This record gives sequence, C-alpha cells and structure tokens, in this order.
Amino acid sequence: MSAQESTATESVPVSFLPTTVSDTYPDEDEKKQKSEDPEEKPTFYQRFRLPIHIAAIMLYTGYMIAVWILHGRDSLVMSLIWAFVTLKVMFYHVPTTILTKPLGWFFSRLIRFAMRFPSKVRWIGSVVLTVGLIVGVTLGLPVETGHSNLTDRVRSLGGLCVFILTLYATSSNRKRIPWATVIVGILMQFILGLFILKTSVGYDVFHWLSDLCSTLLEFSNDGLAFIAGEDVAKTQVFATTVLPAVLFFAAIVKIVYFFGGMQWMVKKVAWFMVRVMGTSGAESTVAAASPFVGQGESALLVLPFLETMTKSEIHSTMVSGFATISGSVLVGFISMGVDSQSLITSCVMSTPCGLAISKMRIPETGEPVTKGKVRIPESEDKESNFLHAAANGAAQGVQLAFLIGATVLAFMSLLALVNALLTWAGNFINIDHLTLELIMGYVFVPFIWLVGIPQTDCIDVARLMATKMFVNEFVAFGNLTSPTMVQKLLPRTQALAVYCLCGFANFGSIGIQIGALGSMAPSRRQDLAQLAFSAMLCGTMSTLMSATIAGMLM
Repeated sequence: MSAQESTATESVPVSFLPTTVSDTYPDEDEKKQKSEDPEEKPTFYQRFRLPIHIAAIMLYTGYMIAVWILHGRDSLVMSLIWAFVTLKVMFYHVPTTILTKPLGWFFSRLIRFAMRFPSKVRWIGSVVLTVGLIVGVTLGLPVETGHSNLTDRVRSLGGLCVFILTLYATSSNRKRIPWATVIVGILMQFILGLFILKTSVGYDVFHWLSDLCSTLLEFSNDGLAFIAGEDVAKTQVFATTVLPAVLFFAAIVKIVYFFGGMQWMVKKVAWFMVRVMGTSGAESTVAAASPFVGQGESALLVLPFLETMTKSEIHSTMVSGFATISGSVLVGFISMGVDSQSLITSCVMSTPCGLAISKMRIPETGEPVTKGKVRIPESEDKESNFLHAAANGAAQGVQLAFLIGATVLAFMSLLALVNALLTWAGNFINIDHLTLELIMGYVFVPFIWLVGIPQTDCIDVARLMATKMFVNEFVAFGNLTSPTMVQKLLPRTQALAVYCLCGFANFGSIGIQIGALGSMAPSRRQDLAQLAFSAMLCGTMSTLMSATIAGMLM
C-alpha cells in the first residue's frame, strides 16, 4: 500500500461526455429542440402561483403561531422546518441574489485579506487554528460522569493523530496529497460532532430525526400485521423486524425522489463540499447521497460521468459507500435496538471524512471532468405519479430485503463452517473455541484501543469489528445489542462501538460495489477491482475516526 506512484497526470478513458468548455452534454440538444416547440397553455396553478403560495404560507404561519403559544419550548424542529419552507417558497418569487450578493461580498473581502499573506503563512495558520481548536475543545470540555475521563479523551485524540499518520505513510503519492481538502474534511467532521453532541440545537434536531426513524418502524409493523397477522408482527426476530422496515423505507425514499426532495438536498450538500473541500462535483455528489441511499444507488446520480472518472474519483466513490450506511439499512439497525441518534450522527460525520481519507490514500493526479461544478442528470425512467414511485420503491425494497436476508444467511452459515474447522484444528494444540472472530479480534485490538474505548472492553469490540468486516454489519450489530453484550459493556463502549460499526466496509460489500459500479461503467472494471480493497480499508478507517472524534467529545 505504501508504494510510490508516478506524479504524471493520469489518462482518462475517452467518452461521449464533454471534456472541453465548447462541448455540449448529450441532453442539451434535446433541451434546445424542446425550447423550439410551441409553448403549452399555462395551468391554473402556474397562473395563480403567487397568491396560492401567499395563502399557503399564511395558513402555515398561523399554525406555527399556535404551536409557539402552546409548545414554545418544544417547537425548535417545527420552527426550523417552517423557516426552511418559507424561504424555499419565497425564493420562487424573489431572486436569491438578495442573500448571495452580501454573502459573496463578505467572503470575497475575507479571501482577499487572507491572500495578502504568503502561502506558507496561510498554511501554517490553518494548521495551527485547526489543531488548536480540536485540542482546546477536547481538553476543555467538561467530562461526563460515567461516560469518560480525561485520559480516555487524550487517548482518542492520540488515536486520531495515529490514524492520520498511518494514512500518510500508506499514501500512493505523498507529494500530491491535497492537505487543504484533508484539513477541511477533518475539521468539518469535528465541527459536526461538536454541533450534534454538545449543542442543544444540534442534539434536538438529530434527536428528532432519530425519533422520526424509530416512528417509521411502527408503520412497517402495521403493514406486516395486515399481511401475516398480529402474532407474526410481534415476533422479535430478524425476518419480521429488519426486512419489513427496509422494504417500507425504500418506498419512502423513492417517493421523496419523485418529488425532487432527495436530489435537491444532495445537490446542495454536494455544492457546499465542492466549494469548501475542493473535490470534484461527481465524487461530492456521491458522498452527499451515500447516507441516504445505498452503495450502488448513490453512484446512479453520476452515471454519465462514471466512465470518465479518474482513479482518485473512483476510489472516493467507493470509499463513500463503505464509510456510511443507507437510510433503509439504518432503519433496519434501529429495529434491532441500536441507538438511532448515534447511527445518524456517525453517517453525517463520516461523509466529509471519507473524502478526506480517500484523497490521502489515492491523491488526484488527473483532471476531473466535473471539477468545480455539480450536475445531477435527470432520471430517464421518471415515474408518472407518487403511487408509481412508491410501487417502484417497494419493488427495489424487495430486492434489497432478499439480498440482505440471503447474504446474512449465507455468511452466517459459512462463518459457522469456518469456525468449526478452526475449532477442530485448535483442539490438536489444546486451544479451545478457536474462531475467526477470536483471531482477527486481536488484530483490531490496537485500533480499538486508540479509538478511546475502555481497556476492559477492547477485545469484545475488536471481535465485533472482525465480525463486521468478515461477515457483515447486521451480524455485528446483532451481537452488540444482545442482552449478554449490553450487560457486559460500559456505556462509553456501547456508544463508541456504534460509530465503529456504522459502515458498509466488509468483504461482501466489495463484491456489491464491483458488481454495481462495473455494470454501470464496464470499461472501469479493472480499476474497480484494483481499488476495492483499499477503499474498504479507508471506509473502515473513516468509521474509526468518527469514533475517535466522538470519544474526544464524550
């Protein structure tokens, strides 16, 4: 992994996509042709959109006034939603320049001021500010009784430094590491963790999101009770708790896609990451979508650009899939009893960290086609209405549920076979109960210790990490939430273990990513196979770094 590569600019496969400013995208000609067609007669909504919007906002505001009067202290999330909807509707009629121009003026002056200093001074200043903020907050925050002590926090801080040095040592091209991207990514991860874990606003918002996900499970139980009966729905087994939740949430995600909500959210987050982290539009879009959709589905958002991606972009795309979990699977984990707020927090924190880690491991040596811009192509198969979208989502959910169930069944059976063989071989040298988790668990112990997990629980969590990597995260979370493990582990260990396990980084997912991305970009299958193992290790490192930052803040 530490071999040096040439600094020469890598070549990118030829594609039908534009590679120069004068070229056009395939669908631009269609848009021009549509613009020449005769205009259709405006609908009733189009003619009276302004008064309809004003009336709707007035009604919504009246409702919010009642909420503020009756539940003033508990209406933070509702107020944020009201503010978002109001601004969104307002900008249908008012140009966004009333906000972007003042902000642009402020930041342009700020950038000009910073650019007056030499590059070395700017570099040293950014490093000092970042390190000072992280160290100061880690050592200055009050310690929570029963969760940690100052020694645990310092160990987590040291673990973060060791992980960064390890990535630097194993980089394919140390001279081309974009340190600005790395620093911003780690700083964003730390600030997100600080906002969620240590501010009342962040805690309330993400607590509301976790409650919302938990509430969704009740509706999936209603559907299962209608099909199989109340007795089956109340059975707390994997097939009746996890799989129906996955299927139901897949339908919800598809409906949100139909109304454009998912694309809008992903595009805004990707735009921010392009501007702040300096990553390309394609890899930023995949990273922004990964916490919401699966490993293959996130890449579909940039399908036209997969063939022309550089190796660094392909690596970042795969790391983003390994470093997080999809929304459908997240709901499945919640149904198993995993803390929902820790799961959501881990997914959000791992998004910028995955890009930063990937750029350290495989720095950019080419010229991305989507550098500096975000473009999400329209889907070719647009549903006719939201019912059609729900049906398609349910169909995709069935495939995902069967895939999860079949994978868990197959890997659990194979694991039992391997463990039986190891135990049989171990008996000849007087080693009882020799298993794969036992062997690989000791390999993970140093990494788990660096995360900041109490020493008494390091071996147990290391075995869970081994189970997650060699089997999958469902089995690992199932072991984590078992009554025996819950009683055995300390509260700090239980919380940080969720961050460590919250990702798709396992050998089974390597096959899923190579198969899914390879079918979308057949000419890049060799690159996908070469980069897959590195991307899985980087995804694991991303979840461990999220756990270290959580350990620094607890």
